[in-house]
Amino acid sequence: MLISQARFQLLIRIFVVCALLCGSMEAKAQQTTQVLAPGAPGNDAHWASAAKDGVGTSNTLESKVWFTLGDGALMEVYYPTVDVANVQALQLVVVSNDDKRVEVESEDTTHRIEILEARALSFRQINTARSGAYTITKTYTVDPERNTLLINVEFKRLKRGSYSLYIYYDPSLNNSGMHDSAWTQADALVASDSDKASALVASVGFLETTNGYLGTSDGLVQLRKEGRIGDVYTRAENGNVVQLARVKADAPFTLALGFGKDTTDALSSARASLAKGFDRAREEYESGWHEYVAKLRRISTKYERQFVMSAMVLKAHEDKTHRGAMIASLSVPWGGGENANEGGVGGYHLVWARDLYEVATAFEAMGDRDTAMRALDYLFTVQQKPDGSFPQNSWLDGRQFYGSIQMDQVAYPLILALQLVRTDEEVWRKHVKPAADFLIRHGPKTEQERWEEEKGYSPSSIAAEIAGLVCAAEIARKNGDEASAHVYLAAADDWARKLDARAATVTGRHGDGNYYLRITENDDPNDGAPLEINSNGGTHDEREIVDAGFLELVRLGIKSADDPLIIKSLAVVDQIIKVETPNGTAWRRYNMDAYGDRSDGGSYDAKSGRGRLWTLLTGERGEYELARGEREQARRRLDAMLGFANDGMMIPEQVWDRKESPRPGLRFGEGTASATPLAWSMAQFIRLARNIEEGRNLETPQPVAARYAQGRMPLESDIHLDIADDEALLNLDIGAQLHAGGQLPAGSRAYLFQETRARDIVVDREGRFSFDLEVPQGESVMALATFAPDGSSTFNRRVLRGHARADNEAQAARNLSTNLERRLRQATRSPTIEGNRAVFFYRGAARRVEVVGDFTNWNMRGLVMRELAGTDIKYYVRDFAARARAEYKLIADGEWLLDPLNPERIDNGVGGHNSFFSMSEYRAPLIRGDEGERGISVDALEIKSRLLDGTRRVWVYLPPGYKESNARYPVLYVQDGMEYVTRARATLIAHDLIKEKRIAPFIIVFVVPVDRMKDYWVNDAFADFMATELVAFIDARYRTQADRNARALMGASLGGVISVWTALRHADTFARVGGQSTAFQIDNERVVGALSRLDPLRRERPFKFYFDVGRMESIKEVNRRVRVMLRAKGYEVAYAEGETGHNWTSWRDRLANAFQEIWKD
Repeated sequence: MLISQARFQLLIRIFVVCALLCGSMEAKAQQTTQVLAPGAPGNDAHWASAAKDGVGTSNTLESKVWFTLGDGALMEVYYPTVDVANVQALQLVVVSNDDKRVEVESEDTTHRIEILEARALSFRQINTARSGAYTITKTYTVDPERNTLLINVEFKRLKRGSYSLYIYYDPSLNNSGMHDSAWTQADALVASDSDKASALVASVGFLETTNGYLGTSDGLVQLRKEGRIGDVYTRAENGNVVQLARVKADAPFTLALGFGKDTTDALSSARASLAKGFDRAREEYESGWHEYVAKLRRISTKYERQFVMSAMVLKAHEDKTHRGAMIASLSVPWGGGENANEGGVGGYHLVWARDLYEVATAFEAMGDRDTAMRALDYLFTVQQKPDGSFPQNSWLDGRQFYGSIQMDQVAYPLILALQLVRTDEEVWRKHVKPAADFLIRHGPKTEQERWEEEKGYSPSSIAAEIAGLVCAAEIARKNGDEASAHVYLAAADDWARKLDARAATVTGRHGDGNYYLRITENDDPNDGAPLEINSNGGTHDEREIVDAGFLELVRLGIKSADDPLIIKSLAVVDQIIKVETPNGTAWRRYNMDAYGDRSDGGSYDAKSGRGRLWTLLTGERGEYELARGEREQARRRLDAMLGFANDGMMIPEQVWDRKESPRPGLRFGEGTASATPLAWSMAQFIRLARNIEEGRNLETPQPVAARYAQGRMPLESDIHLDIADDEALLNLDIGAQLHAGGQLPAGSRAYLFQETRARDIVVDREGRFSFDLEVPQGESVMALATFAPDGSSTFNRRVLRGHARADNEAQAARNLSTNLERRLRQATRSPTIEGNRAVFFYRGAARRVEVVGDFTNWNMRGLVMRELAGTDIKYYVRDFAARARAEYKLIADGEWLLDPLNPERIDNGVGGHNSFFSMSEYRAPLIRGDEGERGISVDALEIKSRLLDGTRRVWVYLPPGYKESNARYPVLYVQDGMEYVTRARATLIAHDLIKEKRIAPFIIVFVVPVDRMKDYWVNDAFADFMATELVAFIDARYRTQADRNARALMGASLGGVISVWTALRHADTFARVGGQSTAFQIDNERVVGALSRLDPLRRERPFKFYFDVGRMESIKEVNRRVRVMLRAKGYEVAYAEGETGHNWTSWRDRLANAFQEIWKD
């Protein structure tokens, strides 16, 4: 029977309608079978893998939805802010109607991602069944007008067969896997948790749906069990819910996933976007990104696609409610390993001030200053705390997540403010000054460095702090606050000067032993203190652990790129943590890092991980090489970063570090599961690309570079500060007047900082100054900043602690153990020693008794003794090192006196007679007899000096065997000759060393000064006398070895200064020089400046140096600085420290070692 074409088409339409109605009736019939799903609350939730192939959001404020893609599926979707995840996964499930085989996209297909438009965040996932039976193609876009994600889906059979197609949707609303409720509502799957809701609809409708709990009653469990939805549940409440819907598989369709404050809002958004249509939404979406990209700066073609993608990805990390807030990554590191049941998991969708600085500088570099400005506004107006600091990290609304303080994060906003020219009065007063003041009060030591694990002195953290303070000083000056500016600059100078001595070892285990450490908890990088790697990396000698954080010193303008210590440290870094991958060179954060995938390829679990290679470090190395003028090498680093990016052009946090792959997906030089993309990595690519275009590092703050890297490090000026000892300042009475003063070079300026206020201090024509402070309650900080006319500076910070007088007395009483108090009442000799504690005490009627000595730097204001209740005893308790020996006096009602209860006294040449004591492990060297008994004699000679216009005396010691031999001997010229012979017993010590064959015989010439201060105060005439007149005089009278390597100079304190100065002035005459407690601080560190100018590349006349110092001496800092500076330049430096002060006994104790080291070859 024939029918007309029109009749045929009508029959077809009727058939389709009936089919849809029947399907709908079938679904409704099934969905009335049961209502509430069993198995609540379901299995634990886990966030999706952090390895994303693509991310996206609309470049509009109206649409507050962000999506992420990976493993062939939709992963987290964020709404309404970029720190609130609402989706675990949305993917397709394919069931073979022939054999009931169930295949899930993420597990049973191979994945490919396509970038559909180079100037938009448009992605397409193409998944091919491992069996080759079908492909699934999904294209993603966001409706720019609504909170809706649209997915265009096409299922294509490649082999014959019948399949059922399901949509698997796992909502995790409100940042948590639990507490969701889900149900079927007409033609939609809706879910809610508190004020977050989602709605999923399809252009072709759903043939059937079910709602259940993960792993117990969800639809996928049913499919795997029966190959179909066996039990239809219309609702699942308060648990980890999963929704499943069957759709027609024979034509492309569109899914709309809408979000809102409730299900009505979400469903309205989804349906409206679906009605708009995928193509129109995609056109609007891509147009928005085209407009943004068009405003960006251009770079070379080779890098343009990655540059543009990186720019868009960074822009996509900005929140649309909290403008300027940008999270670290749209992921939770290693996702699946993190329990997602509750909403407290921050992952990387938090804001770090450090990361935001890195991203903001990238925005500035690529031409989007508006976004960079918003980032700074966010830092200052949302994140910054009332005390000026910034949280370790925070949610978008500023609520703190982790609670540590990282000092670089306090400093970076200051650098950014100057870079963006945000120097107005409000920014200065409300934000810059509080942050800079916080650095003054608490820096440079940090609770955590940039890897968020360790406390101490970190090169990278200190680099940021120095730069931050210099930038803050510039802003202060623009706002007329010269006092604050000078305080900031003085602190920056001080921290810059002391950085190497605090953070670079000279006794290390790598290279030649001289390099920057990752971090050192105390200020001694040479003591081998144990460092516990807080990512479960074990405990190690701190000198073993290195990272490349010191490159921040170059990037931020504090060190030049060719600084010898930087170059040495790079060689160590490359030896220890560099890895060559197929995609280019990469570095670990540090050796022994445990923050990374396990060796078996499993996710980091805080127990057995291993840190892999961080892509951003390759970019940092490129910036260093650019600073050094190695532009092509910097390009190779950029090429490596290109190679590290995945097919979606997402640059990961870490890449796999070896050829061996324990599981699929881990490939040498490609991303791990840690976090992809990492905003910092994408920012680093942008910044390096732009910097290469410009030929310089754009973010290097010029005032910092001008002050340090391009100039000379400001030296420390002379200062005598008369203020109470640090310990005494911690036990002050509230309301007491603290008086201090001192002496500076004439023409100096001084500034006083107390907590948040800085002011000028009057300095008279002779350089004298004084000031008074009222002691506040609790702990406060005061700092004195000074500048000499030659630009040298000082920074002295003190912590004050004001207590009620009764509290101070009670605290002092608590410092005494019951046993020690009993002993003190019975004691007749001071101090009493118990373990590492010494208790000084005084019996008598004096109202105020203070202790001064080596351990107070002989300050005019000492440690104030407390009264022992019910007695005439006053006492002071202090801890000392077990090997300590110290000299001291008492001040009783203003009168300086020896300790009447201590019979141990000595005339030690420094300060006259002193009392002294030693702790349990102190051992004096064994010196037998005296010179007469031992048959040791010295020749006393006089020499007429034309240069010094007078006669000078010298004593000459000749070694054993000199008279019986025709040999020639090396000569050591020693300053303060009389004291070295009589107080330091130099001839006896040398004689024993030679007799015991611990040193080769040598002559000692002991030089006797006429006016010590004049002769030794960097006196050119005296140096010339030593090198020309005296050397010729000695060579003519004794059998000497007349070459520079056989001549040495040595002295103590000022004698050490003139010894070094003479050697530098007459390098052709002397090759060896030593100093004991060398007073490098004098004359505004003039000698230090001369040593800093020694050229490490032209050492035709190399020096051998020896220095020692007591740890109780204030000059130990400058001696440590000189040591590390000379080692960095390649000079041989022997060095020793003792638990002593500035006196002849200390120098005697170290003299044998000094002789041996000076003559060691």
